[in-house]
Amino acid sequence: MKDIEQYGLLKDDEWELLPWIPNPRPPFQIWVKPEEIAPFFLVQHHPFALSLLLRIKDGFQANIFRKLGLEGSSKDWEALSKGMIKEWEEQNSGRDMFHFDSDEDIFCVFSQYIDDIMMFAKTLRAACGDEKLMRRFLAIGFNVTEG
Repeated sequence: MKDIEQYGLLKDDEWELLPWIPNPRPPFQIWVKPEEIAPFFLVQHHPFALSLLLRIKDGFQANIFRKLGLEGSSKDWEALSKGMIKEWEEQNSGRDMFHFDSDEDIFCVFSQYIDDIMMFAKTLRAACGDEKLMRRFLAIGFNVTEG
């Protein structure tokens, strides 16, 4: 397991230079409140990106994953997220906005699109309160992952 701050962290020269952002990038503000996305949490990679993380050992929504024959592993969370991202990309014009850096202990999705990753965090957390929505996103996500 890495240190929490290392998930979603690239070397300085690996970050994509976003066309509309001046160099150096101005400070960004985290406007999502921790209680709005708990048990997910954010880690800053200032000034480059923001990571959304979840500790797998906490077993968040494990009962729903088990109902579907899944473990609630990082792979399962990535599939759920990929289903959401596919729908997100169809409704918005962004592509390749989100990236993963998970392992067996931590689920991690990160992005240089700061406002989008915060909105994604709120949307993912809200989706976790709806079993039918989770099922739909998982079905899409496993299809995206495998296909």
